[in-house]
Amino acid sequence: MIGQSKMFHWSLIVSALGAVVAALGGYCGWCLFPNMVHKKVEQSVIIADGSDQYKRFVNLPQPLNFKVYIFNVTNPDMIQQGAIPIVEEIGPYVYKQYRQKKVKHFSRDGSKITYVQNVHFDFDSEASAPYTQNDRIVALNMHMNSVLQIGENDPGLALLLVHLNANLKAVFNDPQSMFVHTSVREYLFDGVRFCINPQGIAKAICNQIKESGSKTIREKPDGSLAFSFFGHKNGSGHELYEVHTGKGDAMRVLEIQKLDDSHNLQVWLNASNEGETSVCNQINGTDASAYPPFRQRGDSMYIFSADICRSVQLFYQSDIQYQGIPGFRYSIGENFINDIGPEHDNECFCVDKLTNVIKRKNGCLYAGALDLTTCLDAPVILTLPHMLGASNEYRKMVRGLTPDAKKHQTFVDVQSLTGTPLQGGKRVQFNMFLKSINRITITENLTTVLMPAIWVEEGIQLNGEMVAFFKKKLINTLKTLNIVHWAALCGGMGVAVICLLYYIYQRGRSAEPPVK
Repeated sequence: MIGQSKMFHWSLIVSALGAVVAALGGYCGWCLFPNMVHKKVEQSVIIADGSDQYKRFVNLPQPLNFKVYIFNVTNPDMIQQGAIPIVEEIGPYVYKQYRQKKVKHFSRDGSKITYVQNVHFDFDSEASAPYTQNDRIVALNMHMNSVLQIGENDPGLALLLVHLNANLKAVFNDPQSMFVHTSVREYLFDGVRFCINPQGIAKAICNQIKESGSKTIREKPDGSLAFSFFGHKNGSGHELYEVHTGKGDAMRVLEIQKLDDSHNLQVWLNASNEGETSVCNQINGTDASAYPPFRQRGDSMYIFSADICRSVQLFYQSDIQYQGIPGFRYSIGENFINDIGPEHDNECFCVDKLTNVIKRKNGCLYAGALDLTTCLDAPVILTLPHMLGASNEYRKMVRGLTPDAKKHQTFVDVQSLTGTPLQGGKRVQFNMFLKSINRITITENLTTVLMPAIWVEEGIQLNGEMVAFFKKKLINTLKTLNIVHWAALCGGMGVAVICLLYYIYQRGRSAEPPVK
């Protein structure tokens, strides 16, 4: 009896110990470990001078992917006679985009950091093959079209149009149509030259174009001018950013506080009440190189894009896996460029700067298009690639567009715990209206259309080295903690239950009457 009592006694003790281990496993897995990880992530995302995160902040660990697709025009002569444009997408022309921040200073409390960002592009011939920068294209003559439309829309420049028509040959190299025959290298970065050794009135016109201050037009050493889409972005940055370091509130890390010493933009329309900033001019979110940590299913977040002068809201779509790393997918909503106008309380985007174009009676463009005239100082219209989701008023006027949500929708996959971008990026298209302009002979037969020029995809795909680093630093640790949690919980419960059943079984046997 004594031996059986001891056995019962120890089985109860082991059962109790198992229950304690299970309780500890539950406590660690649902309370202790999450708090430890939360604090560790908070510490790792905060930008402090000299920290590893600071080094990653100054120099991104890997370059971004910058892909450009060009709409090559296949019937330029027919368009000049009023035909509908036919375009053919060529590309991608892939560039590696390197970002380096030149830090100016931290705020006194360490919660803000001010910097200028330098951007450099390197052509990736391997990823672009079979395309090269020397490929010849026929594309919309952006600079000539821009100068003509600006002259038309500004009453003070009406006289300029009269002289410009007579001097079009001297200013724009004897154009035969509204399209330019050039190379990809020139169109995107090196520049399409014009105003080459102009004389008389043509020289005065070129001086006025130069003084307009357009970012996409630069003066060459020989005095000529050159237009390029991205040449002005390749090199030293100019915008002065102030962002949150995450100190005191990790959920605000990299949130833009100021741009060029201003909390808001002065690009879009503001409310009539003096001093009241419209929703269009608000600066919200990060610059999309990273996102706040601790994302939750069903939430949304903002990014700010200086290229289009606006904040963009991204909405949770689904859970994803990227090379074994779990995360969330976010994408833009209808409020990006589809739902714009007084009925959506954002008529401040309806700048109504263009005359005789395809637009609504209230001055707003139709769904899927945004006028960037006040942003870029040029009559550029933003849409999604291939005019995805845009009104048929625009899409029916161009042939060769093949919108596909999988290829052309903006999305980003984010590691939910740290806010690290895994893959994805912004996808946007730049267009201009092509139309007849009074007093300009070369445009007299044109049909009014929204003409696509290029579309770009700017984003990231975490490379193998960064995936391995990320797994080592976070994912493997989380897996180990998860194993400890469930091993302790299940193992402890298993031992407790087995020992308890054993105790009940032995006690039942001891209660049986002895056999005579």
